Amino acid sequence: MPSDYFELMLRTLHLTPEERELIIDKRKKQCICDMCPTYTSCALKQKEEGAGGTTVEEEGPTGGKSEWTLNGECAFCTLGKSACIEKEVECLCSTCPLSREMGLRYSYYCTRGVETQQKIRDVIGVG
Repeated sequence: MPSDYFELMLRTLHLTPEERELIIDKRKKQCICDMCPTYTSCALKQKEEGAGGTTVEEEGPTGGKSEWTLNGECAFCTLGKSACIEKEVECLCSTCPLSREMGLRYSYYCTRGVETQQKIRDVIGVG
């Protein structure tokens, strides 16, 4: 196991696109982002016929109960920050098995970006 996230990322440079896709799929399955208080319905889409992904039931944007499914908005620690989550409520990243497996030290990947982005901001002193 690499000693830190940067070493892990260096190893991925030598992977084929198929190998990378397998890793991303595995991480999406381990992901707990959709259980986080910061995760919002903007990161979900109304379930369509034949759509895959994790299904959750919550109040839809127009009120009432709706069935929703993940729309690629997960595994932010791997894929980068969300296109629509802006408000930080509470972070579950430190409790995520994926975060522990990868040895990650930061949090709020959905709003602040992946580990390397956050590390660079810390080093250069940008908030």
